[in-house]
Amino acid sequence: MPRFHCVKRLCAYLLIIAAMLLSIGTVHAAVTEESGRRVALVIGNSVYKTLPSLPNPANDVGEVATTLRAAGFDVTIGVNVDRIGLEDTVRRFLRSTSNAEAGLIYYSGHGIQVGGQNFIVPVDATLETPYDVETQTMPLDLILNHLKQNSRVQLIFLDACRNNPFNAQKFWMAEKLEPVGATRGLARIDSDLGSLIAFSTEPGQVALDGTGALSPYSESFIKRASEPNKEIRQVLTDVRRDVIAMTDGKQVPWENSSLMDSFYFIPAPPPPSVEPMQQVSVPEGAATTRLPIAPPHDETGSALLVTLNQLPKTGTLSFDGKPVEQGAKMPAAALTALTYDSSGVAAGTVGLIGYTVSDPYGQATQGVIAITVSADAGAKLAQLEQEKQVRLAEADAYLKELPRDVSTTIGVGPVEASLPVVPASAAEMTFKVAALPDKGTLRAGDRVIGLGHVLEAADIPALSYEPQIGTESQPFALTLQAANDDLPPATVTFKPALDACDSAAAAPLDLQGVTAGKLPNEIDPSVAVPACTEAMKAYPEVARFVYQLGRAQLANRETKTAFATIKKAMDAGHVRAISELSALYLVGASVPANLDKSSEIAAIGAKKGDPYALYAYGKSLYYGRGIKADTQEGLKLMLQAADLGHTYAMNELGYIFFNGVSVPPDIERGIRFYESGLKRDDIYSMNSLGMIYRAGKAVPQDLEKALELFKKAADGGQPYAPRNIGLMYRDGLGVPKDESASITWLEMGAERGDYWSALERAKMAKGDGSNSESLVTAARYFALASAVNRPGTGDPKKQSDKELASLADSAKKKAAEAFSSELTPQELKALPKTKSLNERLMLLAKATWVKRNPRYDLF
Repeated sequence: MPRFHCVKRLCAYLLIIAAMLLSIGTVHAAVTEESGRRVALVIGNSVYKTLPSLPNPANDVGEVATTLRAAGFDVTIGVNVDRIGLEDTVRRFLRSTSNAEAGLIYYSGHGIQVGGQNFIVPVDATLETPYDVETQTMPLDLILNHLKQNSRVQLIFLDACRNNPFNAQKFWMAEKLEPVGATRGLARIDSDLGSLIAFSTEPGQVALDGTGALSPYSESFIKRASEPNKEIRQVLTDVRRDVIAMTDGKQVPWENSSLMDSFYFIPAPPPPSVEPMQQVSVPEGAATTRLPIAPPHDETGSALLVTLNQLPKTGTLSFDGKPVEQGAKMPAAALTALTYDSSGVAAGTVGLIGYTVSDPYGQATQGVIAITVSADAGAKLAQLEQEKQVRLAEADAYLKELPRDVSTTIGVGPVEASLPVVPASAAEMTFKVAALPDKGTLRAGDRVIGLGHVLEAADIPALSYEPQIGTESQPFALTLQAANDDLPPATVTFKPALDACDSAAAAPLDLQGVTAGKLPNEIDPSVAVPACTEAMKAYPEVARFVYQLGRAQLANRETKTAFATIKKAMDAGHVRAISELSALYLVGASVPANLDKSSEIAAIGAKKGDPYALYAYGKSLYYGRGIKADTQEGLKLMLQAADLGHTYAMNELGYIFFNGVSVPPDIERGIRFYESGLKRDDIYSMNSLGMIYRAGKAVPQDLEKALELFKKAADGGQPYAPRNIGLMYRDGLGVPKDESASITWLEMGAERGDYWSALERAKMAKGDGSNSESLVTAARYFALASAVNRPGTGDPKKQSDKELASLADSAKKKAAEAFSSELTPQELKALPKTKSLNERLMLLAKATWVKRNPRYDLF
């Protein structure tokens, strides 16, 4: 008995030591493991339409994306993307970057350096003329600058310096015509604090495609980034060594880092999880008893190695029918297959197995197994086996009963899967992730879950899934299986969906939004207002829903309420709300029009990279509206907005260059921007190109094409296209003269707020003069032309005021009565007092037009 008590004291001592080792390992993991969202944009362009095709990039990015997903990144991928596809891919990525811990860009394909800037070259680029860089490529800085504002760490990898010839040697960069330069490599990028910029070769030099399926740089990056617990700067050092060797020194990768903290693609997880002290009983005199040992595991599912440091002094420990020796090494799963021969060992004897479990990260945990030889151990083992079978049955039933479909809302953070708690009898079981969604992020609490990771029973009800933006209606499967037992796996399907508020009132090009969005006239306020009100209640921390409620309220003519709601969204950090508020000051909706205030607010949004604000503030700077003119900076900002796909900016740039507004006229450059807008169905570009085809300026006159473009623009709601159509029918230009059709189109334009349409319609009515009703119509449209005229965009007001003054009072009084009939007594009472009949008529015209909910977004 004294010997037995000594053994118990030894076991207790070993238990304390094992617990201490486990504790130390856990603390180490806490300081090295990185938390937070990781997002990556991976683009590979191989198959170019006119430029030389590249053999590897499309292959590169598939492998790179897989590597990054294994490292916990939510990856947005684009393969062989054209310019419009590149815009869409980049916008989807930028929408995912908000508050990210780390944002990464990996580009493989053609790149070009012009004027010290680097540009990604889409597969439909030709780069044949000096106009092509600004309309066919995308500046890397545009993506990087947005990433810097929205993530703590930025990692940029550029395998994009192939020495392929471009057809033009100079390209327009804003107001300058810049040469490509003597070298074809990319330009050096200086990193800000928290950034790392890596090139596949030195700045100004060229990269090689290699002879394999992957480029030398991508091949090495994939290999080295997959190595566990290796800091990124060591990764890149190893990559440089590999590439130099693979290319015989012809290619030397380069990077510029200002990272403040260590970064690991595959950080070390907590050390292996081991039962520090296990006690098992074996029957006396049994030749082979399989030991019921709980296996160790690692939360990432890594292969673990067991080293047997101490063996029982009596009996024989065997594996696979062969005795094991002290110091033997074996896979962790082999622990559960160990057998013990107790022949000749007295009952009451205790033997100890001491072992160390190590993982690929160099971390180790120790455990002890105490084997007691007992006369009644057989019954205990039978009981344990029975309990195991019950546990397996419970686990099997649990896996079969897991929900098959889980709806997850996009853009509201992690959504709880609400999976049921594992039965108490199976609480000690672990579950392995056999299949994982390839888009979005799966978490157990704060821990990001990857393929092959092992989940404790307590992790299952804590699972959440954050869908990737743009994945609505795409199912994603999570398959779980018992980690150490042969049970059928269970699959849970996550189904990402848009919140009803996003479906009803999302804004176009909103980089904090989650979908393509709707124009104001496309919003149904009866659906959008209650949907966004409910979304705000459900997700009070999501500022996007506050802003979208403001849009819905604007569509519902609740202008003052909408102003307050949009201001609230802006204060909560929603960037597009800044631009919306600026627009309300610009047009004087619910507040007096104030160009200075509008420009001041737009400047804030422009600094944050919002496409609408970049366009609005750039336009204000270019024309000096509400701010001192700065054509150079204004042009730069509008070009940035166009790079992000903002078609209003494309159309404005087309107008500037075509007409030579504050720059020398360049008709071809202007047409290029109009054509860029046309590719994206911009109604303004349609109208502008229609006018060019109608006049035959710089292109052969084509009246049929002009009419087609005008009608398509008018169908999209463009306010000025109806006038162009109306004048063609009035004058018989390309169509038979048709006064009735002309009137219909001019009245459509006037209703949309085109003062020139109103003026032309009024002139037709006055010119008719066949009856008093025609003069009443003339009075109404002259008044409307004066009322909706906006200074700085053409000025028919003097003409319409003069024409209105020339009409008889009797016609004007009847026009006033017609306007008044559209307003309520309260609305009439709210109008400013005036003794002038002409002024009264204009006030009535504006009030009735505003009441019909005009499309402020089109001006």
